[in-house]
Amino acid sequence: MMAPGHQVVGFTFGVAAVTMLPALPFLPERPLEVIAFFLFVLFGALVPDIDTPRSKLGQKFWRILITIFTITLIVYLFAPSFFDTYREPLKTFVMLLLPVLLMIRGHRKMTHSLFFLLFLGVYSYFVQWLLGLPWYYFGGLITGSASHLFADYITKRGIPLFYPFSKTHYSFFITFRTGSIVEKILTFLLVIVNVWYLLLAL
Repeated sequence: MMAPGHQVVGFTFGVAAVTMLPALPFLPERPLEVIAFFLFVLFGALVPDIDTPRSKLGQKFWRILITIFTITLIVYLFAPSFFDTYREPLKTFVMLLLPVLLMIRGHRKMTHSLFFLLFLGVYSYFVQWLLGLPWYYFGGLITGSASHLFADYITKRGIPLFYPFSKTHYSFFITFRTGSIVEKILTFLLVIVNVWYLLLAL
């Protein structure tokens, strides 16, 4: 699917999650937490495509990453004392970023597998424990990522569900081409369903 379709499917998964899981913060008196949850869902809906610079998130990710490494190199060359002062934060940043980089092995490979979702769950738990962030943010991230895999699962190309143990791509028995008119119609219908549901819920 294209980025807009992924985000609409992700939002739909988010609505389903807060409907079926009462522990999630879908309460009128907690609007900021609800907004934060859905922001993480929308971000998570694009995360698996971080493995390609051609994707919307991938373009930004690689530009930011190259910028960070360029600045780091300049600082290392001209102000090495900076690393002595901020050694621990830098170590934490590298520790959190490295596993993500190790997962990137080409488009629709590692980041489009069930193993990636498992990895993301363990990784999120570790970051939550390390930084003490609310758990439902990571719940949104995982929900969005799961929606991305589902959306690509119903396309003709499918996804390698069991990568790295198997490179075989699996897809639903009814599929459509990425960017096709069918995808656009499906995306439009999901927008209508989401709006209708939210109007009833309010």
